[in-house]
Amino acid sequence: MNKKVFIGFFIIIISFFISGCWDKVEIDKRIFVSTLGIDAGEDIERKEEIKEIKSNEPFTDNYIKKLRVVYGYPDVSELKPEKGGEAKEKNITIDSYSMEDAYTKAISKSSRDISFGHLKLLILSKDLFQYPDTIKEVVDYLQREPAITRDMLVVACDGEVKNYIDFEPDTEKNLHNYIVGLIENSDRNSNIIPISFNRFMQEINEEGNIILPLLTMSKSEKGVELSNSCIIKDFKFENILSSSQTAGIKMLTGKYKSGNKVIYKDGHPIDLLIENAEKKNVLKSKSDEKLNIAINISLEGQIRGYYLGKEFIDKDTLKEIEESFNESISKELERLIESTQKKYNADLTDTGKYLKKYHPSTWNKVKDNWGEIYKDANIEVNVKTYIRRIGAIK
Repeated sequence: MNKKVFIGFFIIIISFFISGCWDKVEIDKRIFVSTLGIDAGEDIERKEEIKEIKSNEPFTDNYIKKLRVVYGYPDVSELKPEKGGEAKEKNITIDSYSMEDAYTKAISKSSRDISFGHLKLLILSKDLFQYPDTIKEVVDYLQREPAITRDMLVVACDGEVKNYIDFEPDTEKNLHNYIVGLIENSDRNSNIIPISFNRFMQEINEEGNIILPLLTMSKSEKGVELSNSCIIKDFKFENILSSSQTAGIKMLTGKYKSGNKVIYKDGHPIDLLIENAEKKNVLKSKSDEKLNIAINISLEGQIRGYYLGKEFIDKDTLKEIEESFNESISKELERLIESTQKKYNADLTDTGKYLKKYHPSTWNKVKDNWGEIYKDANIEVNVKTYIRRIGAIK
């Protein structure tokens, strides 16, 4: 017994002497990238010229700037007890022909090694999504990088990436904390669909389609907003969804947790605070290659505002209000489905995923021509609203 104790004690002591940084780079010699921004470079239009370069020809990268990559990282010199636990963000901007080329050049511009182990936010410019082949190159690099965590958040931006990374919010010391905070509070903000890097990789690899939160610059308030979304189809930017359309997509896909809806009665708005939402798809029938699908949505909430002197004192009045919300929300969602079906020909309701999971035999018949079949599908929305509370009015 004493021998076993001695051996165990010896192993523990030895571990203190042989352990250390696996890659022999001390922490104070690293740059911990927190925000990675990728934009289209000034030479990205020269793609046809680039295609003419043969694989057996010597290549020099000095004249090709296909990407502009921005590495945002906290200024660790500010991390002192008297200054608090957050630091302002610095960045390194690189023009390159590839992501690996950008990484190599970034190292040459810094006295420290670059680490992706603390990467929290990936920003892809809307302009970059005009070039599907380049997007595929970027995605391939990112998914091969083992240090990138799969719970990193992904957003798109309207305009140059560097303008956003340089932005200093009023409530935070850096952009990534501000954006991550907005997205992490998405349960209370129905206008944001959070996209993790893991989900981004899954959806972009499977179909090349995804909805990304969209950063925009507010000209009036000189700030950054995250309320709209953008549709990416076949690795290419398709269109922008407004904040209300984004909330509708969340409701249709079962990701809606809470939010507000409003109707007008007797010229006055009635605000409904939705506190719970559930969704269920039903395949009603399939005839002549045309799908008939119902999306049933159940909402629970409370009245938050109406008009002084107007009270919901009886069940009939409440029933009337509930029916008005049912009809209003159903029409709003059906119009959204119709516009995305016909205009974008994009399955934003996850109907294909529903068929693949719950009706695999039907999915196997339609998957090869899913785009056209979804475009012609009949999708009806049935909303059932339950007003649980009317608030304290006296």
